[in-house]
Parts: sequence; structure tokens; C-alpha cells
Amino acid sequence: MPTLDDLGRADPAQGLRPRATKENDVTLLSQELSRERIRDLEHELAAIELAARVRARRRARRDAQVRVARVRRILLAR
Repeated sequence: MPTLDDLGRADPAQGLRPRATKENDVTLLSQELSRERIRDLEHELAAIELAARVRARRRARRDAQVRVARVRRILLAR
């Protein structure tokens, strides 16, 4: 009669199919690849968000400099 060892694994010599099959290995690999893709996407999104914040700060600084130049011209024209 086929039996399981203490860890619940089948003994292939006794005719039971082992639990750690190729399908399980492929599933685990697929899950790991999915996790890796999610991590990569999170890093890409963080980089995009950082670039957007940098652009916004530069735009704000440039706008402030333009405003200062306009006010200065107005005040000097008087």
C-alpha cells in the first residue's frame, strides 16, 4: 500500500504521485515572475512620479522668476 512520509510527500517508488510536481514548480515560478513584474512597475512608477515632481518644482521656480522680472520691470518703469 502506498504511504506518505512524515512531511506528507509521496514515495514515488510506491506508486503515488509526488506533490512537488512540475506543474507546481511552474506555478511557483510564474508567481515569482508576477511579483518581480509588480516590483519593477512600482519602481518605474516611483521614478515617473519623482520626475513629475522635479518638473513641477522647476516650472514653479521658472514662473516665480518670470513674475519677479515682470514686477521689477513695472516698478522700474515708474
